[in-house]
Amino acid sequence: MKQKLPFILELIWLLVMITGLLAAISKTLTVGFSDSILLYVISGIAALMYGWRRYLRKSQEKNQAEK
Repeated sequence: MKQKLPFILELIWLLVMITGLLAAISKTLTVGFSDSILLYVISGIAALMYGWRRYLRKSQEKNQAEK
């Protein structure tokens, strides 16, 4: 279970990013860009968190493989 947790957290951030981006695009098409900036910011932060979690997981797997 301990090895699956980083992967699950990575997937959660990916889902947040995709959901936020879809919501931002939908809101942009209906209302306008100025009202949906916050959703784009949330998607960007989720993308950064996804990348960070993926980097941490890969480096941890690499360190365990070297031992």
